[in-house]
Amino acid sequence: MSLEMVLVTPLFVAFLLLLAGAGRMVDAQSQVDGAARDAVRAASIARSAPSAQELAAETAAAGLRGNDWCSGGPTVQTDVSRWMPGGSVGVTITCDVDLGDLSFIGLPGSKRMRGTAIAPIDTFSFRGTDPDPDPDPGGGTEPGGLDPGGAP
Repeated sequence: MSLEMVLVTPLFVAFLLLLAGAGRMVDAQSQVDGAARDAVRAASIARSAPSAQELAAETAAAGLRGNDWCSGGPTVQTDVSRWMPGGSVGVTITCDVDLGDLSFIGLPGSKRMRGTAIAPIDTFSFRGTDPDPDPDPGGGTEPGGLDPGGAP
């Protein structure tokens, strides 16, 4: 019985470590997919293509913050080639999962995970540009030539 235990224990431990590596990869893929989904949602409500790219990068970084398995941090690519009313925006997040501590059981040192999400741009709320930081540079008159008091 002790001989059987000596022979089976290393196989059992290796199997458990393989399960741990598979679990780490499944969890990482789930988190990368979730970060891509959140990033594309943030990008889809932006007012311009450049701000969509910024919002997507900020949201993806916030969604994957605190994870030590993503070596080098996430890489975010935002596709704004169809940025128009009724168009779409896409976000792809790439992250390398560090598996170096499990490489002795045959797993690679790292595994690249990629999450992609696409969201539509609303046809009726599309504005196409960032708001003007100074909407009244001429001073005193509202659009249409009226001053704030209502006189022409």
